[in-house]
Amino acid sequence: MFIATDLDGTLLTPSGTISARSAAAIAAAEEAGVPVVPVTARQLYGLDELRDRLGRWALCSNGAVCWDLHAETVLFHLETSAEVASAFARELLDVEPRTRFASIQRDGAYFASQAGYADLCVFTDHHRDPADMPRLGLDEVVGAPTLKLVARHPGLSVHELAAVARRLPSAGRVHITSSGAGMLEISAAGVTKSAGLQILADRLGMTSADAVAFGDGDNDVEMLRWAGRSWAVANAVPAAREAAGSIARPNTEDGVAQVIEQLLAERDETVA
Repeated sequence: MFIATDLDGTLLTPSGTISARSAAAIAAAEEAGVPVVPVTARQLYGLDELRDRLGRWALCSNGAVCWDLHAETVLFHLETSAEVASAFARELLDVEPRTRFASIQRDGAYFASQAGYADLCVFTDHHRDPADMPRLGLDEVVGAPTLKLVARHPGLSVHELAAVARRLPSAGRVHITSSGAGMLEISAAGVTKSAGLQILADRLGMTSADAVAFGDGDNDVEMLRWAGRSWAVANAVPAAREAAGSIARPNTEDGVAQVIEQLLAERDETVA
């Protein structure tokens, strides 16, 4: 068995921390030989304040890159080509010219943001100060392979922008989702949290049937469907709740920790 969990809105408290109960549940699972893998829209630097309470592996950028947190090396990455990112961005701009873009490049080490993008952000969107974001031309943003292209519009909601994006000619070449912040998150077609987890599971000698997954957002849907057992926390969006096999208590009540405790207790009883 291994555990795959989203972070924001799922494992983490509303203030973005790991509670004492959740930390204890993670430690107990790891000690029992059950890896606990965060699967998040964040980048590696977004885990800095959490890493001492996590295990070895982490999937970032919605499954597009897998980090060995102990060695600080990349196990694999699944990038979107510059050609696909550029085509998608230009098609969206043709329809909604006020859209602004940013790109997560170099395994998350470089954040390339278009001029005007920072004006639509707050710190928690990317765990970086908008005042420090680059203000680049579009060619600089989409001119290199990317883990994740993100798009914002000053007048459209995420769902409204997604509806527009899914009608574009290049929509079939990308995967469009959202983690709950005010932006679309675009990866190459087929690159989802479940795709990254499948690669990691293969490396660990496990299958989806061995996986227990937790999530709350639209970007967790594929992961929740893929795992052998899955829980959406009670505060999850409707799509995540529908995709999950069960519903856990909300993140405000350490819902993930409660289920992990139960699973470990059942495992101990089986072994005994």
